[in-house]
Amino acid sequence: MPARKIIAIGGSDAGISAALRARELDPTSEVTVVVADAYPNFSICGIPYYVSGEVTHWSNLAHRTAADLAATGMTVHTDTRATAIDTAGHRLTVTGPDGVSRDLDYDALIVGTGAVSVRPPITGLDQLGPDDGVHLLHSMGDTFAVMNTLTTTDPKTAIIIGAGYIGLEMAEGLTTRGLAVLPRHVVNI
Repeated sequence: MPARKIIAIGGSDAGISAALRARELDPTSEVTVVVADAYPNFSICGIPYYVSGEVTHWSNLAHRTAADLAATGMTVHTDTRATAIDTAGHRLTVTGPDGVSRDLDYDALIVGTGAVSVRPPITGLDQLGPDDGVHLLHSMGDTFAVMNTLTTTDPKTAIIIGAGYIGLEMAEGLTTRGLAVLPRHVVNI
């Protein structure tokens, strides 16, 4: 009997945990994880603590590295995006870091991509980005952009849109860094 092919889309806790559990339940299975960025299994919730300096290096946010995951027998494709699912044919189309698309066959598919940050409908927001000091925080790449802004522009104040856990923790982290984040500057939409 050929090995069962299992693909997990998502490199955060949901996708990685599901892939690890599938491998644990059936060590003969071929488990592949498709990760959109270069940082599988990072603690996104820990980002505010890296920004504050409590977590001293970004790599300390990793639950497991790509090498750790590969050591379990899984195949990990980083900087790779799932672009189409053919459910009838059991094929997942992915585009790798080289820009080339290819199909991966599967017997079981797990979609564990997590939440997507929402850009609120604020006039002009879509034209702003990290070069303007405006950041959407969702990935390690976003984190590096925030840290770049903090170190190169030395801001004194911050406004945070979103008063969920990450927004409140970022307010605390930025305050720890010496920025003024007054309660009126944390806006829940």
